[in-house]
Amino acid sequence: MSPNFKILSSSAGSGKTYTLTKEYLKLALHTSDPDYYRSILAITFTNDAAAEMKERILGALRNFNDPNLSEGEREKSEDLLDKIVDELLQRYPGESFDKEQIRQRAGRLFTQILYNYSDFSVSTIDSFVNKIVQAFTKELNIPYNFEVDLDSQTLVTTAVQLLLDKVSNRKDDLLSETLEHYALEKAREGRSWNTLADDLADFAKNLLNEQVYEAVTDLQSLTLEDFREIRQQLKTLQEGILAALQEDAGKALQAIEQAGLAPADFYQGARGLYGYFSKFNREADLTYANNYARQTVEEDKWYAGKASSATKTQIDGIRQLLTDLYYNIESIKEQYAGTFTLISAVVPHLYKVSVLNELEKCLQEIKLDRNTVHISEFNKRIIDIVLKEPVPFIYERLGEKYNHILIDEFQDTSVLQWNNLLPLVDNALASGHFSMVVGDAKQAIYRWRGGEMEQILHLYKNNTHLLYENRRHGHMIRERYESVRENLAPDVLQQNFRSRREIIEFNNKLFTYFSEQHKLYGTFTSIYDEDFVQEAPASGKTGGHVQIMFTYPDDLNYKYDLSCCVRSESLYDNYTHEQELSYDASTLNMVLELVRQGEADGYTLKDMAVLCRTNAKSKLIANFLKEKQYDIISQDSLSLQFAEVINLIIAMFRVFNRPNDTLAKSEALYLIHTVTTGRVPTTELAQTIARISNQTDRQLFFDYLREVGYDVKERETGNLSIYELTEQLIRIFNLLGHNNECEYLFRFLDLVLEYSLKNSNNLNNFLAYWDVQKEKLSINTPKDRNAITITSIHKAKGLAYPIVIVPFADWSTEPQTHALMWSRLSDNNKVMGKLRSVAVNISARLEHTELAKQYNTEIEKTFIENLNMLYVALTRPKDRLYLIGNGKDLLEERKALKALEGTAKNVSHLLHRYLVAENLWEPGKLCYQVYAGEARKQNSGSQEIGPAYALDFLQTNDWAQRLQLKQHANNVFDFETQTEQRIQNKKLHYALSRILTAAQLDDVLRQMVYQGIISDREKLSLKERLLEVVNHPKISHYFSEAVIVEHEKELLDARAYLYKPDRVVFDGDQVVLMEFKLPPPLEEHRNKLDHYAVRFKQLGYEKVKCLLYYFDTEELYEWSYGGKSQQIGLAL
Repeated sequence: MSPNFKILSSSAGSGKTYTLTKEYLKLALHTSDPDYYRSILAITFTNDAAAEMKERILGALRNFNDPNLSEGEREKSEDLLDKIVDELLQRYPGESFDKEQIRQRAGRLFTQILYNYSDFSVSTIDSFVNKIVQAFTKELNIPYNFEVDLDSQTLVTTAVQLLLDKVSNRKDDLLSETLEHYALEKAREGRSWNTLADDLADFAKNLLNEQVYEAVTDLQSLTLEDFREIRQQLKTLQEGILAALQEDAGKALQAIEQAGLAPADFYQGARGLYGYFSKFNREADLTYANNYARQTVEEDKWYAGKASSATKTQIDGIRQLLTDLYYNIESIKEQYAGTFTLISAVVPHLYKVSVLNELEKCLQEIKLDRNTVHISEFNKRIIDIVLKEPVPFIYERLGEKYNHILIDEFQDTSVLQWNNLLPLVDNALASGHFSMVVGDAKQAIYRWRGGEMEQILHLYKNNTHLLYENRRHGHMIRERYESVRENLAPDVLQQNFRSRREIIEFNNKLFTYFSEQHKLYGTFTSIYDEDFVQEAPASGKTGGHVQIMFTYPDDLNYKYDLSCCVRSESLYDNYTHEQELSYDASTLNMVLELVRQGEADGYTLKDMAVLCRTNAKSKLIANFLKEKQYDIISQDSLSLQFAEVINLIIAMFRVFNRPNDTLAKSEALYLIHTVTTGRVPTTELAQTIARISNQTDRQLFFDYLREVGYDVKERETGNLSIYELTEQLIRIFNLLGHNNECEYLFRFLDLVLEYSLKNSNNLNNFLAYWDVQKEKLSINTPKDRNAITITSIHKAKGLAYPIVIVPFADWSTEPQTHALMWSRLSDNNKVMGKLRSVAVNISARLEHTELAKQYNTEIEKTFIENLNMLYVALTRPKDRLYLIGNGKDLLEERKALKALEGTAKNVSHLLHRYLVAENLWEPGKLCYQVYAGEARKQNSGSQEIGPAYALDFLQTNDWAQRLQLKQHANNVFDFETQTEQRIQNKKLHYALSRILTAAQLDDVLRQMVYQGIISDREKLSLKERLLEVVNHPKISHYFSEAVIVEHEKELLDARAYLYKPDRVVFDGDQVVLMEFKLPPPLEEHRNKLDHYAVRFKQLGYEKVKCLLYYFDTEELYEWSYGGKSQQIGLAL
């Protein structure tokens, strides 16, 4: 049997989505059963990728039978159909396939998918895992009817606040002491103790991070007392080692001083033996080595060159003592260097680490209260089952359903995600079915989100043992890997259909050079070896342009050769070549000139993309080009918080929330004038705004709005939901007249509605939510808009542009200064006591500890990720590629030569080394045309921009004007006509109508709080009254899981009248009808229940029982309905 598990390495532009689509179609069409598509599971990384794949599949199926295709579309469709038939014949040699047969099957399959779209299993991995969790909430110990929480920042921030609130209420406990010591330690180190909450929130994200899941899990059994003991033990050991060092170093310095000697009297002066002892007397760095001190002792080099005889005599008198003290210190270093260095790395983070468990408790408390589950928990819950059972029960049914598993972007799949999917793949392969994973280790740039590039690399090279060795539960997944190993079929897509030939050649040469220069990084060389070099197709276009440029260094006034730069005479609009330019300013002007050159050569703005390593640099470029009157699409330009119409709505929200807030009123009035008139207020108008805003009489604000034509009724707005209020403001201020910002309004309306449904209609809470989330809220990228794309490299992944500019190509290839590394300690480590995992700053000193291997791995992974970032950026262009690096330390010959020493620290230095290797580098030269491409754009088709249609009105309804309340409102509550007591009883009635079992009481109350029906303060008193009902000895049975409950079940009689009992209980062969009323008891209450009972008798129920409960008095009446004879009695 041929291998059935294809590991497909697909480089950039190689037609990965096309290949996935073709494989899906082959699997779905190889059988005559049009329902077979239900047996295929395709998993992608993003929602956009899932949507694109679905569109490709359905588009291909439709095109196979579409007679109205253009000639070009028909040619592509027939080519795909030919390939599907040919490859089916190869895969299933015993069967026959032809084009007409497959065409007919495609037609049936297309119809079947459209009619049963929910069974079309093409989704993101998160969506798939969510489906599993939804189906097995009980088995996975997840609350029923939970909501998925995607907002990590708000969750951890709330958890930290809850923790700090607990501390403020318990002044003397260990948690308070721990946080107090942590704040004091921060202050001693010169860091602000005011950032405690932010530090804890940032650190708490580790609880949600899959990448450190195992390390954090190791700490769960430790208490605050354990951490205190560990810290004390480590500090005691550390201080003991330090005292021993300082004692010997102090003795040496004292002997030198008593002998009347100075540092200059010794070999190499202060840099020699004296400096050695002085170093250890001041600080403890057991990794410190001094070759001059070693030469002094071991090679007998004691005296300075000009030392006198008397000086030599004095040195000889203490030489033996100094020698003994030197070896004492070296002995301590040899014995304790690793331990001391590790303790020094661990202790600074122990306070934060020690409160992780407390923060985890707060997280669980918040999620329980909100009935939410954070998305990061899904894979953790599933892995606990997958790694403990040979055949995980949650996959038994799914394993029967899915015969084929297709996984896209495998290099970004986390270890937990892959290990959770592995049983499904194993099951499919065991049944002889085909599966496939597709990815590219060179494009792995999501390690911070758990992605692990080694997975596709080791599968491709059949090194599966490296995926389970030295891992927790490795023995459990080993069998599955051994099972799939014999089915592995590595393959590669090497042709690049995106870029012109010259760009492909440049990237091949550049990354081959990097690979050859970094052979010590084994994983890196494996990723960029000859198997992964790209090829240009025979029909591929030539004429690609590649240019590398370097900016002025900050500290030099230097003239550069701009001869190869496009239109160099105008490169710096406001500067001369002799002027000193900052790195940012010169880079911005280079980008501007390249954009102008693209326009001059026939490219449209939407043909161009500027890709930056960080969002901060993207924002810098975006603001600069906007100042130059260019239309752009950037993260900020798509953000809701930068849309003026949204800021106006938010400003009015703040006024409604706090009518006497001077700043809120001032901002609202300013925006009303600027947004509605398009002009900045005059000095006179600004004074009027200030005067109105400073008035304590809030009504003056709304009177002024009416004067200028905007009739905002404050009292009426209090009765509106947030969504209705938003609609009203849009109408009043005619915000849809701002055509360019309509998308922002519709996105904001969606946001408000979503928030109101999931949370509450409390305006203050919404504003708090907005302040936290506004930076993340944006509209989708508009299609066919003629604007320059400015985005991060991360977000550009999978996209392509005719022209790509990569400015600020100088990012570091090393870990950030304060980057943390989580490490699991060896079982042999006794020094750390119960501590099995630690968090440490990434530092070269770790090479002297047991974490050396992990440290070096982290250095390599960071290097690879940053080079992958460069690879992703350089493989986006179709026609032209421009790189702009930092010329500092490069454009002077002396500094350029020094930059070639040691390991390159950033991308600019790597580019410099490549140019040197290619014999292209010239000292002082600014621009390098590696390939000179076409002078002008060959195809101007992309200049065609589709027509735009302006929506000049929003279809909304002012429901307040259309609805009138009945005397007895159908609403849950009628706040204006009911007394407070009756309102509370209405709330009781509402809660009881929602409770199925007594166990759901807390969930129902929690939901009522979020819906704004009750407040947190009301919840406790309401719970007490509800418990009296559900625990009543005569009716508690009807709130148990032993019965089947229908609440407010509607019955329709022959006259089309609706009847709705409060609660219908099916208890065996008996139906129990329940009503909850306010006293006093009335005959009509009993008659109403009897009326319901008649209807149930007509439905065929023989035994019908009636229960009537009165709030406050707790009276309960029960009777059985049996035709004419009735028996009514008080049940208390």
